[in-house]
Amino acid sequence: MEFILIVLSSLLFTISYYFPALFFLSWLAFIPLIYLIKDYDYSHSFIVALLVGILNSVFSLHWLYQPLSSVLKMPFSFNLFILFIYFLISALPLAIWVLLNKFLQPEYSYSPFIAALSWTVIEYLRFEFFNFNPFNYFAHTQAAFSLVVQYAAYGGIFLVSFISVLIASYLLKIYLDPAWKKAVPLFLIFLILVVTPFFIQSDNGIEKTSKSVDLLVAKSAENENIFKKIETEILNLSALVGDSESEFIFTPAKSLSFDLIRNNYYRDQLFSQLEGNLQASYLQLGAQAAAEGSYNAEILNSLFLISEEMEFINRSNQQRNILAGINFPYLEEVRSFSKEYLNISSDLIKNNRPAAAVEVEELNYLNLFAGEIFIPLVSRKENYAAGQNLIVYSAAESNIDSNLYNNLSFAAGVFRAAESNTDLIRAVSDGYSGQINEWGKTIRKERIKNSHQTIELSLQEKQSYYQRNPERIINVIIVIFLLISLIKVIIWLKNKWSSRN
Repeated sequence: MEFILIVLSSLLFTISYYFPALFFLSWLAFIPLIYLIKDYDYSHSFIVALLVGILNSVFSLHWLYQPLSSVLKMPFSFNLFILFIYFLISALPLAIWVLLNKFLQPEYSYSPFIAALSWTVIEYLRFEFFNFNPFNYFAHTQAAFSLVVQYAAYGGIFLVSFISVLIASYLLKIYLDPAWKKAVPLFLIFLILVVTPFFIQSDNGIEKTSKSVDLLVAKSAENENIFKKIETEILNLSALVGDSESEFIFTPAKSLSFDLIRNNYYRDQLFSQLEGNLQASYLQLGAQAAAEGSYNAEILNSLFLISEEMEFINRSNQQRNILAGINFPYLEEVRSFSKEYLNISSDLIKNNRPAAAVEVEELNYLNLFAGEIFIPLVSRKENYAAGQNLIVYSAAESNIDSNLYNNLSFAAGVFRAAESNTDLIRAVSDGYSGQINEWGKTIRKERIKNSHQTIELSLQEKQSYYQRNPERIINVIIVIFLLISLIKVIIWLKNKWSSRN
């Protein structure tokens, strides 16, 4: 029975990653977990929570084997061992929370507020100092629940996690001791969540600009012959460009299989095709290309902004990859060791660089690539005052053949939009393209295959409260948590001292 409850808890924690509309089931995940450990000692509770956490990783992060094996290029057994260690480390925050929450809870009741506080503080400390896993914050399970997601504009994913765990904990409290009166606080929470935005959201005085843009995903060529593949890509792309009527066209990353900087022959062939078809004023084209004209130059995943006169206006390069959100003590030493002794690709160990902001006509947008979507914008301190009115996410997700990853990527995009009060559009091949509005609500979400999608934007330049004060709300939560912890420790010491006398 214990094993069944462990599996049930893990399934409830992760089901919304597969089916985002089932976000509410994650609230129920705490019921079997707390039921299992409420009568056990700390060591047994830790093991139970650790098993739940490991299963959470297995169910939600199994797709990591693919990029891990391509980077490490090691035997299957070694890659599997590394992945298990990763899953084990990723499970530790949940296990630690169970112990901390168990200690802080009142002796004869259950406090949802303490549960939510302790969960949020552990998530923040993990993010700030020991972020091995940028994918499984509890807030990500709520990506389809726009009522709560919009609060990322005030406290980021940490405030969303706090609210979500608070709701889940009240459901747990009702389960542990059923009584209709205990549903009243839960009702009040939802009432406050609905009403509060009407008092704090104010767009008065903010100038809005309407703009139509196209997201264009050309059919990927499957020819084994690389030359035929490139020629097919050029034909497919130019044909779709001719069907677009918006002023701006955005394409996914890696839309072309040739070096746009060094391969003059195919670049000229592409431009000659586009000259007769390009009706837009600007085309942002995704391609891997050399950093410069030299044949020894580094190849970068890039986005080129091209004018209707076929001139390069801007180039944005990928800054960080899917594993770049990892952070832990002595990270630089590990990076140095990995590069020198393990021969791990330099793409994996690049230092963070300024994000790619582009300003042209009415658009002032931020380009995000692939794994960069998982890194909170608030960590990009150079962009606090940049005043972007749009975020553009470009990716080719065919390298990770997983619908689960597609959902995780879209969920991360929801929070990037919400935390900055900025519309986000996604141009993604083999994944979900579409639009997320400034409050984190999904406007369009679909897989585009060899077609274009027209997006109507209402652009506005403003900064969210979270961007202006990124640590204020989490600091308040930490202070309250420390005060409660101090009181609990004093009471524990007093009781222990009294029992000795």
